[in-house]
Amino acid sequence: MANNQNGLVQLEFLTTGTVRIRPSMRSQPVGNFAILRRLKSIFDREWTESLPVGVFLIRHPEGIFLFDTGQSPCCNDAGYFPRLAIFNGLLSQFTITHQDGILEQLHRRGIKATDLKGVIMSHLHNDHAGGLEDLVAEAPDLPIYISREHWKAFGEHPVFASMEGATPNHWPKGFSPRIVDLQDKQLGPWKQSYPLTEDGRIVIVDTSGHVPGHVGLVVYGDSPDQTKVTYFLPGDATYGLEFLDKEEPDGINDDPVRAQETLKTIKEFARETEVVVLPSHDNDTPRLLAERVVYLPSDPK
Repeated sequence: MANNQNGLVQLEFLTTGTVRIRPSMRSQPVGNFAILRRLKSIFDREWTESLPVGVFLIRHPEGIFLFDTGQSPCCNDAGYFPRLAIFNGLLSQFTITHQDGILEQLHRRGIKATDLKGVIMSHLHNDHAGGLEDLVAEAPDLPIYISREHWKAFGEHPVFASMEGATPNHWPKGFSPRIVDLQDKQLGPWKQSYPLTEDGRIVIVDTSGHVPGHVGLVVYGDSPDQTKVTYFLPGDATYGLEFLDKEEPDGINDDPVRAQETLKTIKEFARETEVVVLPSHDNDTPRLLAERVVYLPSDPK
């Protein structure tokens, strides 16, 4: 199971349970200052529909990669979240079973964690890094890729990370990821990028704003009929294509201006390249992937 012998690069969307969040968390106008954005989300009394907690499985000739690890099946257990995560229950409600965990999903596909070539983390929020503990328990030498900026912000400051929605109490013991330093290799509108594979078909790019050092992936893949298709995995840079079109970043970030610039960069890439954009928390993502729907950006109204 270690690689694709047919030479194709193929993508699969997995859902590690579902989550309901406050509607104000999905998007807000960039003019709302950071503290006001958070307060609006905290005092929002409505809930969204159940949204996927998405993970991408990428089969590449060099091996199998994961983009993010999803939520932990233990996330609803008493004491799971750090005490400093005081707003977690106010902002999100997870539904996940043991069978939804990323390790169990891999096993059902005949994949062990030791078969993985690496895991690329968009960021360390609990619903993206919740599977790390189980994966590394099965594969202690599994390469975990995290951007230097994000590791400096979260990894080196676990107290801050706890307050910001991460669960450092469940990171692997002695957690020491592979630090990604973006290189001066232009990819479309991005002046820097980090090719993860020798053939350059999986590339890390900066999508900061949601959190410092957040990253997305450009994947030059193959459809089931073996035609070429470019995918873009934005992680939490956007919660849906309608918010991307409006250039409205999420409502829980610290840097809405930078987050909006990321959205503009993604749209610029989509104007230059036919690309299928696949948000991690969008119920439409399975259809967009199955039908390989090219994103056609429009100007915000």
